[in-house]
Amino acid sequence: MKYIRHLFLIALFYPAFLSAQIAECDNGMYLTEQFSSFTVQSNIQYGQAINSEGVNIDLLMDIYLPDADNRTQRPVLILAHGGSFIGGSKTADNSIVELCGRFAKLGYVTVSMNYRLENPLTIFLSPNVALTFIEAVYRAVQDQKAAIRYLRKSVAQMGNPYGIDPNRVVVGGNSAGAILSLHNAYLDKTSEVPPGVSPNLGDLEGNSGNPGFPSGVQAVVNICGALADSVWLEPGNQPFVSLHGDQDGTVPHNTAIANPGIPVMEVDGSLTLHQRAQNIGVRNDFYLWLGAGHSPQNSNSAYMDSTFWFVRDFLWDLVCNDQLSLAAHSEPASVVYPNPISSTANSSLHFNSLWTGTVRLLDESGREVLFRELSSDTQLKELPELAPGIYSLIWTKPKGKVEVHKIAVRQ
Repeated sequence: MKYIRHLFLIALFYPAFLSAQIAECDNGMYLTEQFSSFTVQSNIQYGQAINSEGVNIDLLMDIYLPDADNRTQRPVLILAHGGSFIGGSKTADNSIVELCGRFAKLGYVTVSMNYRLENPLTIFLSPNVALTFIEAVYRAVQDQKAAIRYLRKSVAQMGNPYGIDPNRVVVGGNSAGAILSLHNAYLDKTSEVPPGVSPNLGDLEGNSGNPGFPSGVQAVVNICGALADSVWLEPGNQPFVSLHGDQDGTVPHNTAIANPGIPVMEVDGSLTLHQRAQNIGVRNDFYLWLGAGHSPQNSNSAYMDSTFWFVRDFLWDLVCNDQLSLAAHSEPASVVYPNPISSTANSSLHFNSLWTGTVRLLDESGREVLFRELSSDTQLKELPELAPGIYSLIWTKPKGKVEVHKIAVRQ
């Protein structure tokens, strides 16, 4: 009976929600310039935190609001500056400032944020440079989570002064800001925190401000960034878009040593993340700048334009085609049954929707063990014999909407 009720609710609410989204995107919203100017609310304090030198500092952001826009449910794009976690600011990274302005004119509420920085000597003179660098990233992640919580708090307790939709929050950045945002999204388990990180830093959520509000994000913009370990990217994770030069000597586009002045540690750059995402079914787009070095958009208008266009088109598709929502990236209620299933080959899976589409089944290593097209009888038959364990079932519906379910296979 619960499956019938679930299907009824989908049928009742989905068309109305989709119609509202289509109307929002009429006339080129989020794709062409809708507003000729914007206003920047500067130095908004979103939190406080103690830096590595024991100093409690204010954490500030600038919020860009499109002028003459009276909408109150706008998607948010939070961008973080570069600077190797030792320098930079929300106004000093000209590509971040430029992107915030351009996306505000499209109809987004955009944010340029500061975060805690490390003393350069602390990193360069550290006996364990990799660990010191990771701890700098860890602090910055905690700060970005506080910024996200602040924005959601502003909706719940402050009357939504920025006119945002708290369920549509995208993070990203340039160089260190991209590294920060990727780790915010995909370093999402305590078990993944690298060994040696000081327990004094607290958990991943941190204590930078605004407790009690969610800090999850719905997508990531990665401009010349990297993850410490690509295996943190898992089936069902948020979509992301990447741009990277193939001659980047600071943050490698592949798997190699990051070198912001001294060799720091091995990281997995945008190409490696793209390949990992392709293998496990995480939606992503990747633009490789051939012959380009690190963050070429900072000083070249052609690279700046390609960055803007590529990110714009990726986010427009998410925002306007029902792909960008908070619920889409949390573990869905089980609508695939039986669950668990038997490991015998004559098992079947049943779906509680008449939508068709395709199904991929991945094992815990990300290896595809099954691909099928669903027919209208909503039953997937002739499963292969599966070893006991946990599998990710990636259900791609018509028009590209994706659900990911965990399936337990028992003996």
